[in-house]
Amino acid sequence: MAACSQETGDKMALAETIVVCLGVYFGAGVIVALLFLSFGVSHIDHAAKGASAFFRPMVFLGCVALWPYIILRFLSLKKINQPDVSPPDGSAS
Repeated sequence: MAACSQETGDKMALAETIVVCLGVYFGAGVIVALLFLSFGVSHIDHAAKGASAFFRPMVFLGCVALWPYIILRFLSLKKINQPDVSPPDGSAS
């Protein structure tokens, strides 16, 4: 009987560890998403500058879940959706 309660205790400790790790991951994700959507999104995505008021709440959960990618993307400063700056005649200078 004691072995069964020990096994249950080990399973509960594992479950608590998983819940705490997920809480830390998503807690960090909320912080990164709030900072990114407040200040950083327009630096990475040019099209986000003129986005509607519903844009940021719609992408909030995605930012929370994918916050490690967002940090890497922000640190690399690779911009997407930039306006085309090539000459209108198509010649490369």
